[in-house]
Amino acid sequence: MATDMSERPPLVVAEALLRAAAGDHVDGGMLLAPLIEEGRASTYALAGMLAEAASHIARRDQRPGAMFGIQIDHVVTGEPGRPEDLPPDVAFAAQFTTAWANRDQDTAMALFNVLADGATGSEAGSDALIDGLLALFELAVITTRVVIAEQRNNPNQQKG
Repeated sequence: MATDMSERPPLVVAEALLRAAAGDHVDGGMLLAPLIEEGRASTYALAGMLAEAASHIARRDQRPGAMFGIQIDHVVTGEPGRPEDLPPDVAFAAQFTTAWANRDQDTAMALFNVLADGATGSEAGSDALIDGLLALFELAVITTRVVIAEQRNNPNQQKG
């Protein structure tokens, strides 16, 4: 029996994350290229799936009613920073994941639209979109590695 087309993107993203978590970032990332090439809606869905994966542990451990924020500290001085202090791709990934984890779809969509609008008709904009998605992918890979390690260390723990 064939897999429904709507089921394929999550399976592709899961496989990409598992490959990257195992150390094969290039092949893992390349699995995502067709989802980006399908267009804006598919790319937004990809960003959402990556943010869902990246925020998994935080959402799993979230206290009822708690909201997420971004804490940025200067690596040398320890002084508080702002998202604007981060490289643009990292700032996008952090802000998008935070909005997604807070279930703030309006903010997530607005952040994505700014990035995607810049990609239209511009090589530099396309690079910024890819860089933002790759930063989001890296956040999701880090979370995937932590979840795998938790499951290996606690094999009887309920998966979640």
